[in-house]
Amino acid sequence: MPMPFPKLSPLQSRLAASLIASLLLLLLYFTFAFPHFAYAADVDSIQPEDHNHERLLERPFLDVDLEELELGERSYEAEFIGVDRGIIGRAPTGNEPKEVINNRLETINIALGQTVSYMFSNASLYGEKSTTKAFLSPLRIQGRDLEEDEVGDESRENGELKLKARQSSSNFRTLYISVTACVQPTALDTSTHVPPPQLQLYVSQSANNTNPGPGTSPQDMIELEGGYVMHALNATGDVYFGVFGNNNTQTAYTDHPWEVEIAASIDAPYHYYYDSSDNLSLVDSDTGSALLLAGNPMKLDGNGQNQAKWMDVSTPFSLFARDMNDQTIVGLENSYCAWTKGEPGIQVGRSVAKREVGELPNEQFYVQGLSGGSKYRAALAMDGNSTNSGSGIVGGGGIVFRATNFSTLSDGNCAVITNLSFCDAVSYAVPSNPTKFPNSTALADFYDSYALQQFGFFQNVLSMTPCDTTASAQYSLARTCEDCSAAYKQWLCAVAIPRCTENLEPPFRDYLRVRAMGYPFPNGSYHPDHVELGGQGAFVNNSRNPMIDKEVTPGPYRELLPCEDLCYQVVQSCPASMTFDCPLPGSISFDQSYGQING
Repeated sequence: MPMPFPKLSPLQSRLAASLIASLLLLLLYFTFAFPHFAYAADVDSIQPEDHNHERLLERPFLDVDLEELELGERSYEAEFIGVDRGIIGRAPTGNEPKEVINNRLETINIALGQTVSYMFSNASLYGEKSTTKAFLSPLRIQGRDLEEDEVGDESRENGELKLKARQSSSNFRTLYISVTACVQPTALDTSTHVPPPQLQLYVSQSANNTNPGPGTSPQDMIELEGGYVMHALNATGDVYFGVFGNNNTQTAYTDHPWEVEIAASIDAPYHYYYDSSDNLSLVDSDTGSALLLAGNPMKLDGNGQNQAKWMDVSTPFSLFARDMNDQTIVGLENSYCAWTKGEPGIQVGRSVAKREVGELPNEQFYVQGLSGGSKYRAALAMDGNSTNSGSGIVGGGGIVFRATNFSTLSDGNCAVITNLSFCDAVSYAVPSNPTKFPNSTALADFYDSYALQQFGFFQNVLSMTPCDTTASAQYSLARTCEDCSAAYKQWLCAVAIPRCTENLEPPFRDYLRVRAMGYPFPNGSYHPDHVELGGQGAFVNNSRNPMIDKEVTPGPYRELLPCEDLCYQVVQSCPASMTFDCPLPGSISFDQSYGQING
């Protein structure tokens, strides 16, 4: 039998009704004030494909600093891995760092003592990587791929890639921050030639230091070298960095600021400086020009998978040259954009050196507008990443190699010639006379015409050999008339157009021979030892070819001897009936005519 409700007095009934009504109102209040008390959602048991999903499940959503809440000095900011603060909201501050976008170039002027602040957001850090890759990227130049799950804790000195792990988790991504100075302040006293201090890069991954710079912490400071720095770090969230115009100097400078390029990328360094090699060699120079040869690009492309692509890229490199007395590049030698400012008086032409079928290209540069007896510095470079350049492009800021120095000649009896029609492999300095041949084009035509004429005589003799016949009737089963013709042309161009250097002073190298000591220089003067040296014989007193002393009259010079293999190739490739022969090593004729590779 159910228990009967107690009978209430009228006063008690009114009190109970008021209490129940109050409880209902209180329940309604909590229902609308805290919606999650009233709503529920089904959670899909299948994890989505979002790459940040596991990270979101690994740790609490909120990371609340109770001390800050109690003090009330800072507003609360939630931290979500892989979620941008711009999405969840953040209270603006008076000194907000500027956000940079992946592979987007930032250009800024920075005065002495000024700091500019930037931020690479968490959303950009875990954003989609670029789908377009250059087949020669800075990472491949280093001979290593820095994939984010393979990086670990590594570092390199001297401006090479530096990686600093923030935590042991594999959730980080590698961020590449690069800074290059294009123009720098100059000293008020131009006679001092003292460059300003290098810019400084400050990097922070702490929300407690969103404006890194001098006097703040926690942070890392990296000073630019030669106007360049590339800092690679392993990041898990927002990255803050600042660039400071270092004013720690006693020298007074103009008010002109640094002109700076800044970029950050999760794909590869936007700017790059390659300090392990200059990848450049001087072929020859004269009083007004120089010929330089770039290294084969495949040497930098470590995996060798892009040979077919390189065969289609005729001129991937560019070259910059500056007078050694030009102080505007001092302190900016490692900056691509600084080299592009250039000297208007120096012209650089580029072409592909002759190559055999199937060989990779070697790019050569003909630098003109130089002064005789002067020193220069040159830097090989690449516009962008070899396929594209500019803001928004992976590696779009360019690559510059370590600079190399070279000198021009003082006298005019050697001149650089290139781009010959017949002897198309000739690109070096040859005996010259600026009075008779005021430009290199006329000199090149003279030598090329002479060699072509001599080759015509050879062809007349070769035509008497049955070349187009059955195999049993040919002069050789191993060589053809085409082999003979190619070998003779290579030998002829080397001996008819000798390679020249004006250096007549010791030490005397085995591959160099003094020539034309019995003749005056183009200016009419004689070498001090011309009587003594000229009396040693015809090899010293004259040029290899009489037409050089007759038509060119270069005066005394040294010849770089052609290799003995050129002669042997002719003997091995041509019919015995042509009676070609080579002098024996050790004989006077051999020593004055050919050099040995290991000699």
